[in-house]
Amino acid sequence: MKIAMFGASGFVGSNLAHHLSRDTAHEVRLFDLEERKLALRFENAAYSFEPLSIADGNPRVDEIVAESDLVVDLAAHVHPAMFLNRPLDVVQLNLFDCLTVVRACVRHRKRLLHFSTSEVYGKAHGSAEPFREDHTDLVLGPVGKTRWIYSCAKQLLDRMIHAHGEEHGLDYTLVRPFNFVGPLMDKFSRDWSRDDNPRVFANFMSSLVYDRPLQLVDGGRSRRCFTYIDDAVSALRAIIDAPEAMNRQVVNIGNPANETSIRDLAELMVRHYRRLCPGAPVPAIVDVPSATFYGEGYEDCDRRLPDISKLRAIGWSPRFGLDETIHRSMAYFVHNHARLVASLGE
Repeated sequence: MKIAMFGASGFVGSNLAHHLSRDTAHEVRLFDLEERKLALRFENAAYSFEPLSIADGNPRVDEIVAESDLVVDLAAHVHPAMFLNRPLDVVQLNLFDCLTVVRACVRHRKRLLHFSTSEVYGKAHGSAEPFREDHTDLVLGPVGKTRWIYSCAKQLLDRMIHAHGEEHGLDYTLVRPFNFVGPLMDKFSRDWSRDDNPRVFANFMSSLVYDRPLQLVDGGRSRRCFTYIDDAVSALRAIIDAPEAMNRQVVNIGNPANETSIRDLAELMVRHYRRLCPGAPVPAIVDVPSATFYGEGYEDCDRRLPDISKLRAIGWSPRFGLDETIHRSMAYFVHNHARLVASLGE
């Protein structure tokens, strides 16, 4: 296949691109604003990259889609700090700009693999039930809780893609990632900043490396299922290789066996850091209010537990347990600290 990947130089994109490019049966072309993570992931191996913005209805997007068999759209703003501090930018990219890709796929009748988010499920309300793609209600907070603007934009695009399938025969798969972690997730952050705070794993990793307290928002009571990036990539490959079974489906990708609280995650990372960096100072774990950490307008989901029956039905299951997932992810950051800072900055 000829595969076009938009947003290819992000965390998921760089890892997926590296995996797909090793299969000589596919021609993989990569598009993003810049390529620093791709250069790190591929190291000295060759890859096809073109700097590209999908904003403002860029006509080049239409040309690329017309030349492709499969279109993978990973373009998104995903950092929680942006949801509160730059909400209009979040909506612009995650909804309006990505519609450029969707509409090109409709025009040229191309298969679309689009990245949604587990955030669309919204509030769990303490439910012990896993999120099921075709049955779970998508319940968000009030308009004044700005955190939900990301989820709302992604959910509306999910619904529009589904409608294009119903009305125009668009072939698509919507994937909903559940807390992927691993090499090249975000970057180190030397100084705590409300405006540019990485996601929780990278945030804790930065705190450990730079010896500042690991901050638990509202006590770290929320629960998440952390999925190693190699498991995520193998799930995506299984979806790509099952076009009929996965056509016009919404698919969770995650590891329900890896559920843990954010507090327990912090304690687990401290234990692994002591083993990876014996003798290094280990910072304290402290509680902070969400309004202090993120600002006013933040609200959280207390639990995100995926049902992964659809993936199991095509023969996929996650391989990496929580302990190995966290150890592998941390080891990469520890052993590549200087290289990552030199390439991605702080």
